[in-house]
Amino acid sequence: MKYRCTRDVNLPLKVMPTVVEHGRTKVEYNVTVRTNFSSKLYATEIALRIPTPLNATKVDAKYQHGKAKYTPSENVLLWKIPRMQGGTEATLTAIADLTSTTNQKPWARPPIDVDFQVLMLTASGLSVRYLKVFEKSNYHSVKWVRYLTKASGTYQIRI
Repeated sequence: MKYRCTRDVNLPLKVMPTVVEHGRTKVEYNVTVRTNFSSKLYATEIALRIPTPLNATKVDAKYQHGKAKYTPSENVLLWKIPRMQGGTEATLTAIADLTSTTNQKPWARPPIDVDFQVLMLTASGLSVRYLKVFEKSNYHSVKWVRYLTKASGTYQIRI
C-alpha cells in the first residue's frame, strides 16, 4: 500500500547547508545532516547530491561519515552515508576551486537532492491498527506490518 501526505509531516532528515562564495575563485560548503527520529531507528542509503558551479575544477571535501566524490561531468559533489542512527548528525566541509571565465554569469544555486530510507518509521504518523484478511483457502497471515519512509529524487533542499 502506498499513500501521499502533504500536511503535518515530520521530516526524518534535516539538512542545513551553508554556501559561501569567496570572490570568483572559491566556493566553500558546510553541509550538516541531522536525523529527527528515535535513536532505536536507522536511516540507510543516504545520498546527498550537492551542486557545484559550472566552472568548478576541483573539490576538496572533509567528512567524518560516509564517502564524498566530485563528479565533474554532472557538476555535483555526491556524499553517500551508508547508515545513520536516529538523533545523530554528520557534517561535510568542502572547498571548490573555480576557473576564471570570460562569461561571468551568476551561479543559479540549484537545490540539494537527498535520497534516503528509514525502516519502521512513518513521517506522517499513519499506523495500521487493525487488518483482517478474508481468505477461503486457509491462508495464515503474519501479524506484522513493515513501515518504510523513502525519498528518492523528491526530497530537495534549497541552498
